[in-house]
Amino acid sequence: MLEIRKFVKAKKFHFWDSLNITRAGILGANDGIISVSGIVLGAAAANLSSYTLFISGVSGMLAGACSMAGGEYISVSAQKEVQLKRLNIQAAGQLSTKNLYQTKISELDVLNPIHAATASFFSFLCGAIIPLLAISLSNSRWRVTNTALAMIIALSINAIIGYNKAETPVYKAVIRNVAVGVFTTVATYLIGSLLGMTISA
Repeated sequence: MLEIRKFVKAKKFHFWDSLNITRAGILGANDGIISVSGIVLGAAAANLSSYTLFISGVSGMLAGACSMAGGEYISVSAQKEVQLKRLNIQAAGQLSTKNLYQTKISELDVLNPIHAATASFFSFLCGAIIPLLAISLSNSRWRVTNTALAMIIALSINAIIGYNKAETPVYKAVIRNVAVGVFTTVATYLIGSLLGMTISA
């Protein structure tokens, strides 16, 4: 079997692992922005108090960050297992003719699930804190508007950062990102409004 301890102990990030960290970070930030915006705007639509909004936002932020990190860890761990199996087959010289078309990989290509999970966790927190601060620092009259604007701006910036080196036009990425965020928050806001009227009745 292939010995991988030296890989686990490696301190430097290689190309593929760095790329995976970047992916996890961008997705984590995006999810944090949209998820917490949806939570706090849905709660605001139900006419909940500022304190309740803050607690809901913080709870959603922590739960979402842990969920994203766990999901990344599980997903990248599965990818890593496939890569290690492939490396073992290569090391044993068991590549069949029909598999020769597949690109060979090296130990440096193996992804680290801890790196991806960590990046996802902290980027989710960074994204989530934006709508949380927007709704917490705004008065009751402007909290929905300010939070929605903060979400749109944050999603636009995240899209620009994520696609700055891609061949796809940046404005398309911004439109897609903002559209997903707006759709999500409109849905949660409507649900919050309906639940708020039901509770009031």
